[in-house]
Amino acid sequence: MTDNRGERTRRTGLRAAAAAARRGAMMAVLATALGGCAYQGSGPIEVHYQKYKARLPEKDKVFVCSSYGCRTQTPFKFTPADIAEVSKIMAKGAASPAAEREATKAALAWMGHRADTAVGTAGDRPGDDLAGNGDPGQMDCVDVATNLTSYMLVMERHKLFRHHSVGSMHVKEDLRRGIDGWTHYAGILVENKTKQQYAVDGWLLASGKPPEIVETERWYIDDNDLLFGGKGAVAAMKPSTDKK
Repeated sequence: MTDNRGERTRRTGLRAAAAAARRGAMMAVLATALGGCAYQGSGPIEVHYQKYKARLPEKDKVFVCSSYGCRTQTPFKFTPADIAEVSKIMAKGAASPAAEREATKAALAWMGHRADTAVGTAGDRPGDDLAGNGDPGQMDCVDVATNLTSYMLVMERHKLFRHHSVGSMHVKEDLRRGIDGWTHYAGILVENKTKQQYAVDGWLLASGKPPEIVETERWYIDDNDLLFGGKGAVAAMKPSTDKK
């Protein structure tokens, strides 16, 4: 009797192991078949804000997202003196689209640090970590991308862009890579003449550091690797612990 129970237990274990192996194989095949994914947020920029229950800027007032996924939103209003400073920075980029993107990096760094210092997110640790989830002083990529977009919308309201306009959110992922291909968000600038889209991403940078502005095709994971399953490296940005 004992032998029969032991044999049944052994067979049950083998069946469970085989089922788990089949599920694992199916997931691997599915991931390979699906490949990577790069897409713009569905619909206008308002859709992204609605998805995360985030508030769009109200004139020069922004609602700084934190706690991961915009669970905390702290109001901050840029003063006329702040806008004048940002205008001065952006004036240096008037000559060309490339120069404007460089000026935008500096302007966003200034605006971000100004807001972060006021609302308590200046100590945000670059990237994500488990301890930051739910902490009002910490931001994930959704928070960072939403905040950068809000700052750009304030800039656009003051007509500080000559060569670009603010686009919808951009999302990219490649789950075959595990955590290195996790879903990632970036704000978007669109060059008016060429319609080239540029990802605006400061997630791996400390407060006050200029964000990356790079073609969406090359941002985070190269689109060629997403489409054809290559093993190209994730974007060269590395976490920075420097604080301004």
